[in-house]
Parts: sequence; C-alpha cells; structure tokens
Amino acid sequence: MHAPPAGAAEHAAASKASKASKAARTTTGTLVALPPVVQPGTTPASPRNAGQVIATFAPARAGRVVQLERLVGSTWTVTSRKRTDAWGSVAFSAKPGTYRASTSTSTGAVVTTTPVVSRTWTPSFQDTFSSSSLDLSVWNDQRRERESVYAPRTCARADAAARRVEGGVLKLGLALDPTMADQTCTYTTDEGTGQHSYLLTSQVSTENTHLFGHGIVAARMKPQQAKGMHSGFWLLPEGTRFTDGDPSAGTEIDIMEFFGERPEGRETIGSFVSYYEPGWTSVQHGGMFGKARRALSTGARWWDEFHVFSVEWTPTEYIFRVDGREYHRELNAVSQARQYVVLSMLASDHELDDLTPDELGQTADVDWVRVYDADAIG
Repeated sequence: MHAPPAGAAEHAAASKASKASKAARTTTGTLVALPPVVQPGTTPASPRNAGQVIATFAPARAGRVVQLERLVGSTWTVTSRKRTDAWGSVAFSAKPGTYRASTSTSTGAVVTTTPVVSRTWTPSFQDTFSSSSLDLSVWNDQRRERESVYAPRTCARADAAARRVEGGVLKLGLALDPTMADQTCTYTTDEGTGQHSYLLTSQVSTENTHLFGHGIVAARMKPQQAKGMHSGFWLLPEGTRFTDGDPSAGTEIDIMEFFGERPEGRETIGSFVSYYEPGWTSVQHGGMFGKARRALSTGARWWDEFHVFSVEWTPTEYIFRVDGREYHRELNAVSQARQYVVLSMLASDHELDDLTPDELGQTADVDWVRVYDADAIG
C-alpha cells in the first residue's frame, strides 16, 4: 500500500470542513413564537392555550430532524425532537421561556436559529360557538342586499336563515330565497347574461360589538367543496368606511378566501388586501397561494380538514399563515385603523354558472375565532 502524499490528510480535512461550512451557509433556519395557531384535524376541537414555536429551515425539505432547546439558567436543554414537513417546518408546544432550534445538514454542519421568547398567550377576544345558536351579543348578521355594482351580487342577499350553529361549529351556507321562490334572477358578467334562482347568503361580523387593532387574528375553519360560492374570513374598517387613496385609514383584509374545488386538486386559498382610489377603483394586493396546499395531510383536500388561518397585522406589514406556516407577507396598504371580523359564505354573479341546486346544502365550518392584541405579542 502506498503512503498518501504529504499533506493529503490535511487537504481532505480542509475540504470536508469547507463543504460543511458551505452547507451551513446555504441552509438557513428561523424560529418564530406564536400563540396556539397550529391545530389541523378532521373534527371540531377546543382551542389550545399553550404557546407554539415554529421552526423553518430552507431550502425546504421534509424529514429533517429538528431539535428544540430551552434555556434553563445558562444551559440550553433539549426539550423535543421532531421531523420537518413539506414546508421544511415543524411546530412545537412551548411554555414561557427562551428557545432555539437546530438541525444538521447532510455534511454534518449544524444550523441553529436565533433564539426567541415564548410567552403566555391570552386572547382579547374569542368565540368557540359552543351554544346552540349564534351569540348575538357578539355577532350581527350584516345587511347586504342584492346589488349589481359593488361585488356584484345581483341574485343574493345576506340573511340569518343561511347559517346555523351546530355541534360547536358555525356553519356558513347558502339557501334559496323563499321570498323570491316564484321568480328567476337575471345577471350579467363579462362572459354574458345568465339566470339563476334568488339566494340567501351568510355574512356575520363583530361590526357592532368588537373592533380590533394590530395583533394576530385567527380562525379554525374547514371550507366548502362546492364551486359557485366562496367562503371568507376577513376584516373591514370601522363603519365600513374607506378613505379614497389612503389605505392607512382602513382596508379590506381577506385573511382567507376559498372558491371551491378545482381540477386535479389545484384549488388553494387566497389572501388579499384591498382599498379604493377615487371613483371606487379597487387597488388589490395579494393573490392565490398554491404553497398553502402544503398544510394538507397526504391525500386530503381543503374540505376534509380544519386548519387555522391567521394574519399577524403590524404597523408595517401583514403576515398570512396557515397552521403557523407563513405563505405570504404583504408590505403594501397597511391599515392603521380599528377593524372588525367578518365570516361569510357568498355567491357573486361571476360564480353562479358553477352553482347547482344540489350544492346548496354545503357549508364552510368555523370551529373557533380568536384575536390576540399587539400588546400581548410584545
């Protein structure tokens, strides 16, 4: 056997160290402390109270082992180990304290996040829909009549008859309008003219009872399968007043909109921020986010499972998440106004071609709603 050339061992060690250093540079990790906004599942459940920390490593790769450590005195102590999901993320329950997370790369380099502080989270507002009917001291059915300009929803009006509370869940749906049972509605869209039965829609809000500022607003929801309708979880400014050209005075913050089944399972959720220029010209930021489908269990569709949809709304940005995983960060049109929560199931004119009578029994289910004021976030 020949002896290795002089310096070969040192060169190999240096090469290995260089590769590990490169892996450490190219793999990045973040850790964020959040209230309990991670709760996927197929059935209704009471909201959790323990805080959560979400570790995310990029590039995203499922199956990484992530170690969570808590600072005890001056020592970092391992509290849990889990594997990353398709986001490259993992969620841990976290009692108050200081935490960091780490993972090893394929070359053996260790990547560690910046520490974060988890705290006790107390919602400033919540409803778990545990009664047999909607709590009208909290929610009101918003009066939205048939109209053909804003939206437009020529064939539909909001009414309490289209929603109900059942089994600890608020069920938002559509129904035929019994006051117009003998008439047919004619509507016009960019695709032409159509006809449909008159409908009742669901739209409940905290407009008259609770207004909120910056913070985290979350709801555990399971949307409908049907097209021809869209479920929504959103915020509107106090008095539903917009100031032309000034989003700081109030915006429409669509935390989650879902428009029903699409071919090949490509349906996903939308998140938007809108305000108006003079003449009711809408300015909209955001979009539909296919990345959010990573939240689904293997083989599942959105209407099979509950997920927690949330927005972290600060003076400078909106961070949209599903089960604690960030899929969109919006820096434009940030509202500084007080706003209220809206939950809805609506049918706009452009959707009616896809709506058939057998789908009217479908609902979007809301398990709970929570708001955490910015003061609680720190």
